[in-house]
Amino acid sequence: MPSLIRGESLVEPSPDSTTLDHERKDIASLSSPEQEQPSLLEQVSSRPGDTTHADLLNYHQPDTNDDHWIALGSIRLLADGMEQQPVWMMQGIHSTQPWPHPTLDRARERRWIRSQLLQHVRHRHRAVLRIHIFPEDIGRAARGSLKEFRKVIKWLIPFIDTSSSTWNGDFQVGVPIQNYAVPRADKEESLFYIFNTLESPKPDLDTFKGSSYAQRAMEDIINDNILGMRSTLYPYQTRSVAAMLQREEDPAFSQDPRKPLYRDLKSKTFYLDIFDGAVAESPELYEEPRGGILAETMGYGKTLTCLALILATRGHYPSVPELRVERQRPQFNPETPSLLTLAARKLRQAGLPWKAEFDALRLQGEFYDTCVEELQKYHREFLEPIFNPTTPTRQVSKREAERVLRLCSATLVIVPPNLLVQWQHEIAKHIEPGVLDLLVLDSSIKTTPDWRQLMEYDIVLISKARFEQEYRDDDLNQARRLPGEDKYKSPFTELRWLRVICDEGHAFAGSASRTNSLMMLNKMSVERLWSISGTPSHALHGVEVSLPSIDENNAKSRSGAVSRALEQRRMPVSAEQECKDVERLRLIVTHFFKIQPWGNMKSQAGLNWKKYLAPFDADGNRRCAPGLRTLLQSLMVRHRLSDINIDLQLPPLYNRTVYIKPSYYDKLTLNLFMMSLISNAVTSERVDEDYMHHPRNRQQLDELISNLRQATFHWVGISTDDVMGTMRVSNGYLDNNIDNISDSDGVLLTQAIQAGQRALGDPGWVALSTLHEIGMYIENFPSHAAEAWSLTGEATEPLLLGTVQARDVRKYVTKNKDSEYVTEGMVGAGLRAMIEARERAQNDMAKSQRSSNPSSGTSSIPAGVIISEEPKLKTHTSRPPLNISSNSKKRRAHIESYPSSTYTNAAATYQQLAQTRILGFTSAKLTYLCSQLLSHPADTKSIVFYTHNNAAFFLAEALELLSIDFRIYANTLSPSTRSQYLHAFNTDTTTKVLLMDFKQAAHGLHVAAASRVYFVGPVWDVSAEAQAIKRAHRIGQTKPVYVETLVLEDTIEDRMWRRRKRLSDGGGGDLSVMKGWLDDEGVVGIIKNERFLAVAEGEEQWNVPRLVSDESQRLFRREMPWGEGKNGASDGGDGGEEETEQARGDISQEVRPRKRVMFAE
Repeated sequence: MPSLIRGESLVEPSPDSTTLDHERKDIASLSSPEQEQPSLLEQVSSRPGDTTHADLLNYHQPDTNDDHWIALGSIRLLADGMEQQPVWMMQGIHSTQPWPHPTLDRARERRWIRSQLLQHVRHRHRAVLRIHIFPEDIGRAARGSLKEFRKVIKWLIPFIDTSSSTWNGDFQVGVPIQNYAVPRADKEESLFYIFNTLESPKPDLDTFKGSSYAQRAMEDIINDNILGMRSTLYPYQTRSVAAMLQREEDPAFSQDPRKPLYRDLKSKTFYLDIFDGAVAESPELYEEPRGGILAETMGYGKTLTCLALILATRGHYPSVPELRVERQRPQFNPETPSLLTLAARKLRQAGLPWKAEFDALRLQGEFYDTCVEELQKYHREFLEPIFNPTTPTRQVSKREAERVLRLCSATLVIVPPNLLVQWQHEIAKHIEPGVLDLLVLDSSIKTTPDWRQLMEYDIVLISKARFEQEYRDDDLNQARRLPGEDKYKSPFTELRWLRVICDEGHAFAGSASRTNSLMMLNKMSVERLWSISGTPSHALHGVEVSLPSIDENNAKSRSGAVSRALEQRRMPVSAEQECKDVERLRLIVTHFFKIQPWGNMKSQAGLNWKKYLAPFDADGNRRCAPGLRTLLQSLMVRHRLSDINIDLQLPPLYNRTVYIKPSYYDKLTLNLFMMSLISNAVTSERVDEDYMHHPRNRQQLDELISNLRQATFHWVGISTDDVMGTMRVSNGYLDNNIDNISDSDGVLLTQAIQAGQRALGDPGWVALSTLHEIGMYIENFPSHAAEAWSLTGEATEPLLLGTVQARDVRKYVTKNKDSEYVTEGMVGAGLRAMIEARERAQNDMAKSQRSSNPSSGTSSIPAGVIISEEPKLKTHTSRPPLNISSNSKKRRAHIESYPSSTYTNAAATYQQLAQTRILGFTSAKLTYLCSQLLSHPADTKSIVFYTHNNAAFFLAEALELLSIDFRIYANTLSPSTRSQYLHAFNTDTTTKVLLMDFKQAAHGLHVAAASRVYFVGPVWDVSAEAQAIKRAHRIGQTKPVYVETLVLEDTIEDRMWRRRKRLSDGGGGDLSVMKGWLDDEGVVGIIKNERFLAVAEGEEQWNVPRLVSDESQRLFRREMPWGEGKNGASDGGDGGEEETEQARGDISQEVRPRKRVMFAE
C-alpha cells in the first residue's frame, strides 16, 4: 500500500568489502581444526593495527554518514560443541539456525542489511551479530523486490534481541530474548482498560480547518450559543459536540496500526510490521472516518449531544465525493432569467447553508419567502458508478452502470423502535418549536416519501424496524417481486446524506451475518456516519458499570472505587471473552465504518485483523496488541469518568441488598426444589446421565435453577402429581437400598420425603398450586362468608384468599353497595367463584394435555426431577390434573341448600366491612415491596425490574388490590404501547410505579422520573444491572437514587448472591466471561451442597408476612361510601374499572378474564 508520506532520495551506501572479508576470515579461524579455538579478540589482535575490542566495533560499524540505517538489534551466537570445529548457531525465540546463513548473506549482498560481528565480553564460545537494516520506503526503486525484502525481514525478526546488553556483547544464555514479537508485559492492556483510559476529547478552534460556515458552527458550539437550542450543554457535552464536528469537517490522519512505532538501539524511530516484515522510516497514514462512535457513559446525555450537532450544522451540505462527476443539467430558458433565479442557482451550486441563514433572519423579523421558494427548486447532483451492475432484463436493454445522487442536508436518525417516541420528546424538550423540520417514520407508515420530500427536512427520524423494510429488493431477493412488478428503489438510496446517526449502533454489525439494516446502509451514500452506544461491545463499557454493585457505605470514595475497578481489569483475564470482544469490534470497524486499512481487505479482513489486533496469537499465547488503543482512540468520542465528574455531579446513588426472611410458603416451595435436587443426587448415586449435574443434563439443570430463582418470589408450577412422583422414586430407592445407602444420604432422602409430605398435607399450598394463584392474608373478613371464599375451605383468621378471589369479592361488594345489606348473597357468590376457579383450572389442564407434544423430549429428564413450567400469561401451559374434591362437592351442595333468609340474617354491615384489611401476601418479597411502595411520599416514583412475566403478573394483581397506579413496560407489548406507558409514567403525577422487564432496560431509556429502583431478585450480569440502574440515575435526575435488590435471607438465593458479589468485587474469577449462574463452579458447588430450610410446627399460623404502612389497607375502602379518595389515586380499584381499562391495557381473557393490565397485544 502506498504511503502518504514519501521518503527522501536514497544516499547509496558504498559496499564495504573489507567488512565482508574480515567476517569470513573470522568464521574460518573460529572453525580451524589445527589449533584450539581463539577468541574473536585474539583474532583481531593478530591483525596489524587491530589491537582493541573498541577498534573492532569501529571497524565493522556501518557508515555513520548515512542516517537511514536502523539499528534493529543483535543476534546471539553460540558455539555448538567445544571441539576445534564448533558449529555456530543463531539463537531465536522459537528455533535455532546455523551461522553463517545464506539468507543473511543474500540480504547483505543486496544491501538490505548490514551485520557486525562482536565477540562476547566474557565467553569465547559466545558472540553477537549486530544487525542494521535499511528501511523499505527510502529509495525503493533501486533496492530490488519488496516482496523478497519483507520475506527476509520476517524470517529475521524472531532471532533479533533488542536488549542493550546483548548489543554491547554481553548476554546470559538463560535470560529470555527480548524481541519485537514479544512486547513487554507491562504494556499489555485489556480492551476494557483501553476503553476506559482513552484520552478525553480536546477540540481546539485554533487548529480547526473546516469551512467558514463550519468555523462559525464551531464557535457557536464552544460558546454554547447554538441558535434554537433551549437547553444549556454541560462543558463535557460541549467538548463532545465540538470533537464530533471536528471529525466530520477536518478528519485527522492516523498511522497504520499494523506498523507500530518503535525505537532502535540508537533511539531512532521507525515503523515495523512484525508479521509481514515491512520496515519504514516514515508512518503510513490513513484518513480517519468522518464520524465514529459517540461512546459517552450511560445516562450522560448522548441524545442531547447529537441534537446539538445537528442544530449547529443545520443546512450544511455534504461535498461531492472525490473522483465523482458532478452532473450539470443544461438550462433552457425561454426568456432571460432574473437576477433572483441566477443567484439561487449559484447559491445552490456552491453548497452554502442557505437554510440556516434565512431562518436566522426570520427570527430577527425579516422574511424572505420568495427567495426560499426559488432556492428549493434547485439541487446539486453527481453520478455514482455502480461497481456491481445488475444484469439487464427484457424491459431494460442495457446495464445500469451509474446512478444519480442529490446532495441532501438532512440527518437520518435510526433508532430502536422503543426509543422512537423518546427521541421525539427529547427534540421537543431541548429545541425551540419550529426550528427543525422533522419527519417521523415508523412501521405504521408503509410508503416512504419521495426523495424531493426527504430533502425538505432537517431530521428524518425512523425506527430500525421500518428502516430494514427499505431493504427488500436487490440482486439476492428479486424473486420476491410479483410478475411484472418493477424493482423497488428506495428513496433513501437516491440522496447523498449529510449524516446518518444510528442509536444503539452496535446492533447493526453485531454478528458475522450482515443484517438487513446494515445492507441497506451500505446501499446508501453517506458522508458522515455515527454510532451512538455507551456499550459498543460486551467489554466496552464504562468502569462505572461495576460500581453500582458496590454499596456506597462500603466504598471509601467513588474515585477510589473507580481506580480499583480499573486496576483489577487492567490485564485481560479470559482469552475466550477478550477474543469475542475483539471480534465484535472487528465487525463494527470493517462492516459498519469500513475503516482503512481493514475495510479494504474484503475476504482477508478477518484473518488480518486477528493476526494484528487479537490479544492472543495463533498458538493461544497472550500478547500485546498496541494497535487496539490507536484504533479505539481514532474511532471513539468519549470522556474519562474523572473528566465528566469535574463538570457534572449526579445526585448520589445508594445501592444495597435487602435480606428478607422467607415466608412459610416460600420455605415450602424452596424445599420442594431441594427435594427434587437431593432426591436425584441420592437415587442416581451422583454418576452417569441420571445425575442432574451430568454435562448432558445442562439444559434441564439451567431450567430447574431458573425456576428455583423465580420461586424466591412466587412459584405455582409444581403440581401434586410432581411431588408424589418424586416421593415415589425416593421411597422406592430407600426400600431397595436400605442396607447400602450411607447415613448422610439416608438422612437427606428422608428429609426430602418429609418435605413433600408437608407440602401435600398443607391445604393452602395445594390450593395455590392447583389454581395457580398467589395468596393474600385478609383480616376481619365477614365471618359468615369466610369459609365460602377461603382457598383452603376453612374459616381462619387471618383468612387466606387468592388475589383473583379478592378482586371478585371486591367487585361483588361494589355491585351491591347501594342495597340495604351490602353483603347479601356473599356466601353464594364465594361458593360459585371457587367452583368456577377449580373447573377453569381443570379445563385449562385438559386443553394443555391435548395441545402438548408427546415427543417433546421430556424422557431425557432424570427420574424424580421436577422441571415444570409455570403458567404463562399469554398462552395456556401445563397445569396439574385436578379432580373436583369432596370439599368442592360439599360447597356445591351447600350453595343449593342455603336458605335465602340466612343471607339477610348474616349480612355484614358497612361498619363490619370497614374493618376488613389486607395484611400481606404469601410471598415475603411481594409483601416487602408493596410496603415500600405504600410508604413512599406522593411525589416518589419507582421502577420495579422483573425477569419473568409471571412475576410481573402477580405484582400487577397486588398493586391493583392496593390501588397503586402503575404502568408496565413488557416485551410482549408493541413498541408504541410501551412508549405510551413510559410517557405516562414520566409525565403523569398519579402514576407511581413502572413494572419493567429487565431485558428491556438496556436500550437507552430515559426514566429519570423514578428515584427508587427495585430488583425482585439478584441479577448475574453486572453490566446489564448497571444499565438498568442508569435508566433512573442519569442527567435529568434531581433526587438521590436508591437501589434495592431483594434476597431471601439464609436461602440458596442468599448464598448465590453473595458469591456473585465476591466475583463482581474482583475476587475468585472473571465474572464477565460467565454467561449465567451455572458457569461459575462456586455457584454449582453451592447448589450441590444446599440443604432444606427448617419449617417449625404450626409455622403457617404465625409466619404471616405483613404490610408495613402508615395507613391500614382496607380491602373495600373504595367500594364503600366512606372510601372515596382515600389513600391513593382516585382512578384505582374496581370502582374505576372502565376508566382504567384503556389506560393500563387488558390481559388475555383466556388466561385471566378478570384482569385489566395489558401484558400482550
